[in-house]
Amino acid sequence: MIDFLFKSSVSLLALLLFYHLVLEKEKMYRFNRYFLLISLLFSLVIPFTSFEINQDMPAIYSKIISQQVIAADILPIQPEVTNISDIKQTNYWVPLLWLTYSIITLVLSIRFIRKIYIITAKAKLSKVVIYQNTKVILLTEDTLPYTFLDSIYMNRNDYENGKIEQELFTHEITHVKQKHTLDVIFIEILKTLFWFNPLFIFYKKAIQLNHEFLADENVIATHQNISFYQNLLLNKVSAFQPFLLTSNLNFLATRKRLIMMTKNTSKSRTASIKLLAVLGISAIFILVSFKPLPLDKKIIVIDAGHGGNDNGAQIGAEQEKKIVENIANKINSLNKKGEIEIVLLRKGDRFIALNERVLEINKINPSLVISLHIDASKNINENGVHAYVSKQNVFYEKSMENAKNLVDEITNEKLANGGVKDADSFIIKNSKCPALLVEIGYLSNQNDRTYLTSENGQNEIANKIFEFIKK
Repeated sequence: MIDFLFKSSVSLLALLLFYHLVLEKEKMYRFNRYFLLISLLFSLVIPFTSFEINQDMPAIYSKIISQQVIAADILPIQPEVTNISDIKQTNYWVPLLWLTYSIITLVLSIRFIRKIYIITAKAKLSKVVIYQNTKVILLTEDTLPYTFLDSIYMNRNDYENGKIEQELFTHEITHVKQKHTLDVIFIEILKTLFWFNPLFIFYKKAIQLNHEFLADENVIATHQNISFYQNLLLNKVSAFQPFLLTSNLNFLATRKRLIMMTKNTSKSRTASIKLLAVLGISAIFILVSFKPLPLDKKIIVIDAGHGGNDNGAQIGAEQEKKIVENIANKINSLNKKGEIEIVLLRKGDRFIALNERVLEINKINPSLVISLHIDASKNINENGVHAYVSKQNVFYEKSMENAKNLVDEITNEKLANGGVKDADSFIIKNSKCPALLVEIGYLSNQNDRTYLTSENGQNEIANKIFEFIKK
């Protein structure tokens, strides 16, 4: 969440500064409108995009890498002499912050909905006329004309007595036809959800001011009298603004609007600025989303065997698929410093066909594949860790070396060394890289089972495998 807020805020700020320093000063209002809206969407999406680049790696690799980060270099292992259960201290700050956020967001949401209801309720209680194919809501209250969705709201007496200048009608009709209210509602929703981020307030001001630029531009193009329209705006200036969700004549009738009415921007300058804007967005995308990987970085695929409706070995409630998945996740979580790239083929309890696993492995082209399994036997005395490699794998010798080293690493007083054997298992045979299948003990053996199903045992195995793959 913090990463999302940081990246989105940096993007929002950079694009807003570019708008105010460059785009706002140019007469290219339609482009500016879409730039502001795209900036909002872009900044909300960009934190979720991540591409890792390695010249030795297929492009699909970046789609399946997933690394977790924890604050420890090794997983905790409790001394055997104690029987300590994991006691997690509850952190009340996180739920308290979420509760605070939810309450404030709910209050602001109710307020937002209430504003819309008040505006739309006026339309139901007031006289409605059609002017130039646009609905006009005639109100009894004193107000300057303003627009909401497809309707213009104005004072009834002013309308019936002809006190509304044609320029004002054109101004408000522009807001209606260009659907400016949708932009305002969109930014209001974002303001409600991200009420703690003041940047959305500035975006709303920029969007609404640009709406006024667009309406002013259409008025001048239609009536061809800049000085009259400027004087009209100055005469209509008032401190009263009916609703924050509406587009109205009085919004920021400032020196900026008057200056922009007489400003011209050449086509060549417009094209250059548009190109600069696109390059700016592209630069942010590259800086935030792309993460270069060292060319010599080791890539390890951890294949947690079985999954889904395939439980693997099972003794009572203990299932092979769950144990190896836990160990795989623990291995991945140890990669705090990103010393290596770890790919988990199976994330969660789902079934993946063997050919699909091999297909993914060969797309990644890793340094090593470790397929995690747990054995079972009718002979309950069989125990220990052993591994398999395939002679049909072109990296047989490298696979054998890795398998021996891994078995030696995992072996301890609780898991005997069962050595390395040859086998033609599908994954280790068809992977186009060094590959081994390791059976981390026997579920059918009580001592192995006790060790494999314990938190301490799984932590110790994960620590040893991670230390092995780091070498």
